[in-house]
Amino acid sequence: MGPRSNLQGMGTLVFILVGPIVWSVHLTVIYGSQSLLCALNLSEDRSAGNAAVVTIILFATAVCIAAVGFSAVRIRFVHALIARGDPPADQMGFIVTIMRILAGLSILAMFYVGLGAVILPACDQLR
Repeated sequence: MGPRSNLQGMGTLVFILVGPIVWSVHLTVIYGSQSLLCALNLSEDRSAGNAAVVTIILFATAVCIAAVGFSAVRIRFVHALIARGDPPADQMGFIVTIMRILAGLSILAMFYVGLGAVILPACDQLR
């Protein structure tokens, strides 16, 4: 167990948690931008401000879902990119299963947040 093994183990942990990590970035981007745009009241016309908020939320949702989906499909490429090596062969099934479960839950959560942005008014709850 050398330093290379420890770094690869940490990389594997980050790989398993790709879905929740991207989900947390998604929440930070959408709620941060929504709060900022609504607090600044960019224009007197509230529909233009709401449209900008909804556009940002939908764009961030699409990008984040695509990133997590890509990482769930291209397992070996993404693991090699993050952990700088191949995953242990005897643990590969466990690593892939847990990563895909967490990625699926994260995609579902990001989808529901994006859906809420379309259905609910963007700035009314912050006033």
